[in-house]
Amino acid sequence: MPRRKILRINADELPIFRELSEILYEHPVFRDCDFTTIEIVAKKRNPDPQIADVEKHIRKLERFICNNGNRNAGKKELCKIIGISRPSLNKWIDDELISKGKMKEVYAGNQSFDLKTVLEELKIQLDRK
Repeated sequence: MPRRKILRINADELPIFRELSEILYEHPVFRDCDFTTIEIVAKKRNPDPQIADVEKHIRKLERFICNNGNRNAGKKELCKIIGISRPSLNKWIDDELISKGKMKEVYAGNQSFDLKTVLEELKIQLDRK
């Protein structure tokens, strides 16, 4: 993922520069600072997480459900069905593109996903585009 762009502006270009420098001068940390060099730095926001090629993943999952019926699948099997890597699936879960609440605990702490529910959540992502 690319780094977020950093935006910089010199504070002396702002109409509130004089008030800003007075407020900062009153703070004990900034008493011995030169306020002609005030710079304001901001990072751009990260874009909302999205699933790339969501249509392709929907088609693969629909085809699998059509051929095999709706059932539960573990993380490894779900990744194989829709053609993504395990880290990608974990990122989708972390970004709440696929909700953890829909997973079911099975043996030994492994989780299982209801395929129709995953399909519905992928279609929601398609609508958001």
